[in-house]
Amino acid sequence: MARLQRRASWSRGGFIFIFLIASTAAVVWAKAQAAPPPSTTILNHLNQAISWYRRVAGLDVAAGQPSDTLYLENARNSAVEALQLAFQSASAQATLLAQQKNSGANANNAASSDQTPQQQQGTIAKALADATAHVADMQSQIADLNDQIAKATAKTRPQLVSQRDALQGELDLEKTIQDSLQKIASVANNETAGSGLSAQIAQLKQSVPEVFATAKEASASGGQSSKASAAQNTGLFGEASILFGQMRDMHDIDQLMSETMRLRDTAENLDAPLKESLKTLVQQGRAIVNQQSAPTDKQSPVNAAQIAATRKQFAALTTQFKQVADAAVPLRQEIILLDQTHGELLEWRNSIGVEYGRVLRSVLTRVGGILLALAVLFGLGRLWRHATYKYIHDARRRRQLTLIRRFVIGFLMGGVVVSGFITEFSSLATFAGFLTAGIAVALQTIILSLAAYFFLVGRYGVRVGDRVTVSGVTGDVVEVGLVRLYLMELAGTGIDLYPTGRVVVFSNSVMFQAAPFFKQLPGTAYAWHEIAVMLAPGGDPANVEKKVLDAVTAIYSDYQHTIERQHALVERILDASVAAPIPKAALNYTETGLQLTVRYPVEIAHAADIDDKVTRKLLEVIAGDPDLKAAVTGSPALRAPIKA
Repeated sequence: MARLQRRASWSRGGFIFIFLIASTAAVVWAKAQAAPPPSTTILNHLNQAISWYRRVAGLDVAAGQPSDTLYLENARNSAVEALQLAFQSASAQATLLAQQKNSGANANNAASSDQTPQQQQGTIAKALADATAHVADMQSQIADLNDQIAKATAKTRPQLVSQRDALQGELDLEKTIQDSLQKIASVANNETAGSGLSAQIAQLKQSVPEVFATAKEASASGGQSSKASAAQNTGLFGEASILFGQMRDMHDIDQLMSETMRLRDTAENLDAPLKESLKTLVQQGRAIVNQQSAPTDKQSPVNAAQIAATRKQFAALTTQFKQVADAAVPLRQEIILLDQTHGELLEWRNSIGVEYGRVLRSVLTRVGGILLALAVLFGLGRLWRHATYKYIHDARRRRQLTLIRRFVIGFLMGGVVVSGFITEFSSLATFAGFLTAGIAVALQTIILSLAAYFFLVGRYGVRVGDRVTVSGVTGDVVEVGLVRLYLMELAGTGIDLYPTGRVVVFSNSVMFQAAPFFKQLPGTAYAWHEIAVMLAPGGDPANVEKKVLDAVTAIYSDYQHTIERQHALVERILDASVAAPIPKAALNYTETGLQLTVRYPVEIAHAADIDDKVTRKLLEVIAGDPDLKAAVTGSPALRAPIKA
């Protein structure tokens, strides 16, 4: 009965506690007594994890939605966390391997055998610390002796000096020992750090210092920017570049997903033996519990040594559970994180695929729109040309409209192409501004002539056949070009103008110069001439004015209808009331006496014939009327008040 009570008490105090530890370790995939994975497999896993991390860290997107930035940052954070877990698991496994080797070496050696490298390094460090403390203590004693010597009398000073010299010699010896220990410790540290799996893991960790940096350092060094949120341009070139960039991004993500699965398979291979060993160890713990809980012979006394041995076994199992859990739990977390990363990459690829389809439709729509706009403009150009040749019979007007058609259609087509293909309108505007400024300076005369052409061919512009005066040159317009104006030069005096046989060429920019530019009223082809007669002293001015004006009016009546038709056209074009061009008489004093002047309009094409008729008619009237003949002196004089 006493034995059963002791057994129940031990079970409540020990077995239940150990069983809870074993159950907790089983939940976190604890490892049993199986041998850890080989060091080569661990290093291969780390190398693969580092390569995968660098691939994720270097991944970027050339174009896409702003949400791509979130996917990218999540992938980078997951890569950092997965690599940290991989190193954490590798370090724990390296510790297990080292302990296994040390336990094997200790089993073959006696208690007085050579120490392990870690134990030797600890012994050297302790000796170095003691030597350093001893040196500091002696330096303090020497300083106190120096103070005492400074204050001592002549009798006690020699003894103090001897003590100081002795301490100084001992201090020199201790410093020599300290230096030697420092050199030995340095060599031991180098040997320990430069050999074994732990050293190789440390070297690999140094290749990715940003992963293990503090939060502040990581934010300073890891702020790699992403191009995922770059503004999407609307030009065809911009959308095409986005399209090809998205194709490249999907290919990169596909490769990264494959690499993620390969890394997961490697982690699974490392985790499989750990998982199996953990199950075995849990079974061993439960077997011990069941063995201790089984009924025994009543005559068998409870062995305290056996209970202590059982507790020692459970303590060893608990230590193994903790050690293996440190290696297995990060590895399992890494596998879960890799699965999550694979899912996020797949979701990211699908997002880019949706955006790729949208951009592709936009590109096809834009290309179709450009082709349709060009086709419409081409059709309008053909229709314009057909209407011009059908309804415009004036060759000059037809040529002008054809030229304008080419300019307008070409400009619109160029605008359609530019607006469809150009991506950065701001850069284009800046470039066009500098280009326009250079062209304006280099070709200012030509540009000014082109601008003046539209004034010359406007509503009140110059037409072929018009008589104009430019910079003192009078002539009939032969042709109006884009940049030049051609005149057939006229010369002579008074009303007698005749072609000289020369063509005068002016730049159209003369329209904007200070020199005057004279031309006929729109729709007119007449000029003003005048005939003057001198009155004799004592003559009747009223009688002379009436008879001379009647003679000129009689000639004017022959072509009056032509002048009136032109006058009506002028009023309709100008939309204003203009004084009718009819013969008018005026008396004025001159240096030689009283003069009668009659001004009358003449057709430019028949000006010489009209002047001849007026002269003959006036001579006939003067010869047939004695009073009129007595009232005038000299011969009538014909002249043009305006030289044109």
